[in-house]
Amino acid sequence: MATIYQVDAFTDRLFKGNPAGVMLLENGFLEKDLMQNIVKEMNVSEVAFVVPREKEFDIRFFTPKAEVPLCGHATLSAAHILFETEHVLSTEVIRFNAMKDVLEIRSIGGKLQMKFPEYELKPIFILAADQNLLNINVEEAFGVTNDWNLLVLSSEEELQNFVPQAKQLQDLGLGQSIFTAVSNTPERDIVCRCFVPNLGILEDPVTGSAHCALGVYWSKKLNTSFLKSEQISERKGQLKLEMKQGSVFILGEAKTVFKAELYI
Repeated sequence: MATIYQVDAFTDRLFKGNPAGVMLLENGFLEKDLMQNIVKEMNVSEVAFVVPREKEFDIRFFTPKAEVPLCGHATLSAAHILFETEHVLSTEVIRFNAMKDVLEIRSIGGKLQMKFPEYELKPIFILAADQNLLNINVEEAFGVTNDWNLLVLSSEEELQNFVPQAKQLQDLGLGQSIFTAVSNTPERDIVCRCFVPNLGILEDPVTGSAHCALGVYWSKKLNTSFLKSEQISERKGQLKLEMKQGSVFILGEAKTVFKAELYI
């Protein structure tokens, strides 16, 4: 048997934020097909599989369709479980070796701060006809690291009212996209939504890795190193960003929902 946890990330309340599975594996990673099937069985957008390696941890992320190089909410969830179960002391730094990056996580005042890479943004053009089809006004658009697209919309209201359709987004080459706008309230600086039908996720509730691009764009646009972001999906989630040392520092909270034993 193997223990799996489910955690709600980027929230301080159960049943909000973004749920992720976390499996701590003592004897190395499972077969890839088995890890993929576990994600499908859990019916969550991602599961993090974690293996200890001396004073660090190897970590892999799977969606229902594929392995991905980076996942913010699953990283936060995995760190939360390691601290909560006292595999790591709250005074220590967790280092995850992911597919492309080394991720550092610290416990700060009961919250978790993740050190993530800055994503590269390359301008792209969204045809007016495509904007009309989606019923949005795109002010700027970018191709982003790890196959993302970033679309900056004209208003939060427009972003909130957008109704995603998986096939339509994929047909337009937007099957892994971050939509964002400046916030219309002083409680946060920016808002966003993320659509990932390419990976079997129509709308991701809260997407930490998307902020590797959002932080880069909005810190320059708003001329600040500090940003408060809210992902305005149905479940909603809040993140605080700090841009420094060529990295994106993401602060968030998490709540353990349950743990279970898998008969594998």
